[in-house]
Amino acid sequence: MIETLLFLAEAHSEVESGFGLNLDIFETNLINLTLLVGILVYFGKPVLSKILTERRSKIAEQIQAVEQKKKQAEVTLANEQKKLEEAKVIAAKIRSEATTNAQKAREAILAQGEKEVQRLREIAGKDLSSEQEKAIAQLRARVVALALEQARSQMDNMLNDDVQRKLIDRSIAKLGG
Repeated sequence: MIETLLFLAEAHSEVESGFGLNLDIFETNLINLTLLVGILVYFGKPVLSKILTERRSKIAEQIQAVEQKKKQAEVTLANEQKKLEEAKVIAAKIRSEATTNAQKAREAILAQGEKEVQRLREIAGKDLSSEQEKAIAQLRARVVALALEQARSQMDNMLNDDVQRKLIDRSIAKLGG
């Protein structure tokens, strides 16, 4: 449209000086570009400045929001690092307590094991003593049984009917007179 206006303006000025077409492309483009830039500057400056101002304010708001998020992230990071340090301290304390408890449990288990070994030794000693006494009692019973059997067999050989009569008569004599 601007080109049309320019073309008409040129044609009008040439009409006054004479009618003709300006076929010089460089000259007409330069005039067109100058007019176009001038119109854009005149009409576009307020629009462009408004767009740039809005863009600048949006960018400033975004920068502010990012800086605020950065500050919040730094605070959160500091808090989390503090929590991490506290967790490390607690973990060290738990490890220390676990080591202490493990040592106490080990000592208690060793003491219990020692008591159990002592108890088993006592039981084994008692069992050994009672088995020894049983064996001695069995041997005594066997010796007595063998002695009685041998004495009986000797008595049977020694006490025949004649010897028994003599023994009875002697006993009666001592008793009765």
